[in-house]
Amino acid sequence: MYTALPHDAQSCYNLISQINKNLERELEKVGPRGKGYDKDLQGWKTEAHDLGNCKPRTRKLAFIGRTGAGKSTAINAILGAPVLSTRADVSDDWVSLFLILTLFTLTLLARCAGSAYLLPSTWRASVNFIEKDEWKKTLQNLIDDITAVCEVGASKTRDDFRPALDAWDILKEECPNSFFDATMRAMLMSLLVQVYPHLRALSFPPPHQDVHALLQHEPVVSILGTTARMTGTGFDSLELQESWQWSSRTSLIYLNHAQLRPYLTSCATGEQLVIQSQPSVWHLVDSVRIYGAFEVLASGAVTLVDVPGFGDANKTRTRRTKEYLKNVEVVILVADIKRAADDEAMHNYFEKFLHQMIAIDGRIESLLIVLTGADVRIDEDQLHHLGSNQRQIIQKMRQEIFHLGESLDEQTKQFEVLFVNFLAAPNNGPEFAGLSERLGSTRKMKDQTADQLQLAKAAKDTYIAHQRSTRARNVFLELYRQVYISIKQDSASQPPSLPIFCIGSKDYTQLLMTDRRYRHPVVFTDVEDTGIPQLRRYIHRFGSEKAVSDINVYAHRSTLLWESIESYFLSSRRDSRLTAYEDAARCLVETLKDTVDEIRKASGAKIDDNISELEQALRIEAEKVAKRSLSTIKTLGEKHKNKWRSYRTLMRREGEWRSTDLNEDLAHGMLEGNASRLFNDFMRTELSSLIMDISNLCNDTILSIRNRAQLTTTIAPHISNACNYIHPFDTIKPGGDQYLSAILTMQREFGGSFKGLLRTALEDHYHTVGRESGMGTFQRMKDLNEERFSPQRAQDFYTKLVDQVMTAVRIARNRGETSLDEAFARLYTILNRTLVCVQGDDQICKVTQRHMQKFLYEEYSTPLAEVMAIMDRYKKCNTTRR
Repeated sequence: MYTALPHDAQSCYNLISQINKNLERELEKVGPRGKGYDKDLQGWKTEAHDLGNCKPRTRKLAFIGRTGAGKSTAINAILGAPVLSTRADVSDDWVSLFLILTLFTLTLLARCAGSAYLLPSTWRASVNFIEKDEWKKTLQNLIDDITAVCEVGASKTRDDFRPALDAWDILKEECPNSFFDATMRAMLMSLLVQVYPHLRALSFPPPHQDVHALLQHEPVVSILGTTARMTGTGFDSLELQESWQWSSRTSLIYLNHAQLRPYLTSCATGEQLVIQSQPSVWHLVDSVRIYGAFEVLASGAVTLVDVPGFGDANKTRTRRTKEYLKNVEVVILVADIKRAADDEAMHNYFEKFLHQMIAIDGRIESLLIVLTGADVRIDEDQLHHLGSNQRQIIQKMRQEIFHLGESLDEQTKQFEVLFVNFLAAPNNGPEFAGLSERLGSTRKMKDQTADQLQLAKAAKDTYIAHQRSTRARNVFLELYRQVYISIKQDSASQPPSLPIFCIGSKDYTQLLMTDRRYRHPVVFTDVEDTGIPQLRRYIHRFGSEKAVSDINVYAHRSTLLWESIESYFLSSRRDSRLTAYEDAARCLVETLKDTVDEIRKASGAKIDDNISELEQALRIEAEKVAKRSLSTIKTLGEKHKNKWRSYRTLMRREGEWRSTDLNEDLAHGMLEGNASRLFNDFMRTELSSLIMDISNLCNDTILSIRNRAQLTTTIAPHISNACNYIHPFDTIKPGGDQYLSAILTMQREFGGSFKGLLRTALEDHYHTVGRESGMGTFQRMKDLNEERFSPQRAQDFYTKLVDQVMTAVRIARNRGETSLDEAFARLYTILNRTLVCVQGDDQICKVTQRHMQKFLYEEYSTPLAEVMAIMDRYKKCNTTRR
């Protein structure tokens, strides 16, 4: 189905690595020859060492979405394996633990895992458990949650505790007695009793639990910070390696029989139910990595990541997801198609998501939308947006189905009458043969009509599903366009394309079953209609293009290194004509440097002006936010007037607990209007223009040097050939990419707003407020918060936030400029060594020259040509497939 890139890609990496390691050894043999040569030699050795350690790079594609959106089901369909647990077999979990599922390809597995090459039938998995400090924080938060609901102090009145009592009474009334304890555990004690089974005997509300004692519980403390590794011939056959053991002997007995699923789901297996004394390890998992021969990931350059629910009421879960998204290359938003077209809440969620991804994170070209549930059957009456032509088509389909149904009913009646007559007719009678023939033909006709009816119904369901998908896709694209325009503040601007896939994961899985008798798709009868094949091809093509791009970069660097070294060792003897050429070429390069410096100085001035404008815009918005911050704090106090424990828990959770996000409220508006546009848009455009302008100048200079070399016949062929290998844009662009990367990394640290900075700045204040206790706790907490955001202190606070932001901006800008400096230095070195310095070094003997020339030709350029041939073959094959 896909181009067989993995083996070829690994071959390319092996060749590039090996030839550069050999080159590094050859350069060591040459030894020092003089000040100028030694400088070149050190540079060559450094570059050869870097290229000798080149490794494949993977890009993370993170699937995010609200809980129940269908992320896991979609990933399973994409992979073609039931790797992730889904809502069909896992109950919802309310605990805020971070679970990442990383999926690597087989070819890349040997490199990443540092192990021997694995056969295609071999699967591997590693389970990383959270560290002790992280689990301690989780325990403290959990106990705070329980305390906020059920702790009764001597100073508290029944009215103060009324909300918790009311919730308790409601749960008792609405839940059967047999369900009551389990329900309350699921809400308030689920984590404790599953990880600490000895607490199951406690009734609700439980006595206060000591965090330190729980941390020292042997079956738990022995897991924290460890890694479990598994191998198998398939997902269901993964077995724990014996080298990973818990301290508890009984735990080891349990784990040796376990497979991977207990680490991916909170559902108890049969063995877990039998061994009630063992903890549920799922809650202690930090991340799970699965290595398998997934065809869609065959490029070796793509990693799929399933992160927790994004945008849920659970603020801790959302915050940790946002932290992880800072380090991914592509964000894939998964949403339910049923809500995509007309659900206002979904539209608001999508708009907020786009604002975060585009306004600051700069991911406008790294977004992908996947709408799930396209294989859920709906009636055409539910599609209110259909036009007259579409309704006419559906009406014709309904009429066809009606007529086929009538024909089938008539044929069924005829068949039944014939069958009765056939049974009554004597076997040797004259009518028997005729009835038998008519019965067979009627049955055949009835079966054909039944097949036609089934196809007609399927065609109608598919058509309606496609119309709904088209509607949902158009609605999302229009929302995307509106958000983009609001950010850019230009109604004429057109956003980059946004890939949107409407998929039916369940029907896709059904249609892949080899035995047709067990296929039961709901809507689609053709695999292509499910949308999964298109999404799989998109992911594979993305990975393949990145893999080829990475290899080409390494090959290009190797080519430049080879050309630079060869130019030195092939240099002619000293000659007055060559000196004249060198002087002319050196003058052209120096002129280029001066021109580049002037262009960069002008570009730098524009960037400085843009940064100053950004700072001014941020200070204006910060002043507005500071003025309304006290009102935000007072509103929060009124909301929690009778719920002081919730108020204190919110402070202890650093402003984010359940559905309340105080940091978001306090930071809201700081990136409105002009600040948002300046923050993200200008830098990319300016850098792109700068690199293109300078690349064109370099190309003109190289052409002038080539033309000048034609006047000297002894070097003209060599210079002309060398010019073909020098591509200024490819040399400068990595510096520009690193510049943008520095800016984007800085932007993503803000997570789409300034609330992360604000939360960090308020961390000590939150802890101070959260430590309050005793009589008058609520009033003291409220007073501390209102004092903290009094007008003058709030203004100073937000001013410092802007100072911190601008410091980060300038640091990122300086890092970017350093990257460009290094890129231009590499380019100038290449130009000087390859095109300017053409006279020989008498200190290098002819034997050494001949040896290096032979090595470069036989052991360097020939394998490098093989790499380029592999890449050319792949490009040609890939173009043909498209």
